[in-house]
Amino acid sequence: MGRPARRHLMHDALMSVEIEVSNVIFLAGRGTVVVGHVLSGAARAGQTTELLALGGAKPQRLEVSTVERLSSMDARGQAVGIVFRDPPALNDLKSILLPGNVLVLEEPPETPS
Repeated sequence: MGRPARRHLMHDALMSVEIEVSNVIFLAGRGTVVVGHVLSGAARAGQTTELLALGGAKPQRLEVSTVERLSSMDARGQAVGIVFRDPPALNDLKSILLPGNVLVLEEPPETPS
């Protein structure tokens, strides 16, 4: 087996990150944490997601402030804990990110200099 073509590697690097949500919890000293398994890509601080809002409100864009690898890894992928900067209330986030939902993280849009 040879190495994949360079074009393929660059394409993979530009793809979004998909995380299967396992739970949303509150940890003292950390805040609200989304726990899940990475299905594709690599999660990192600075990436963003847009959550669908409840009750017809505007969708909310959240920025990842911290990503922590958890010790478990299974067929679904590496387990991670994700903390967002200024997240909605715990119960609101739990009602949006149900177990089994897929959270998509993307690189933030570039701002002009």
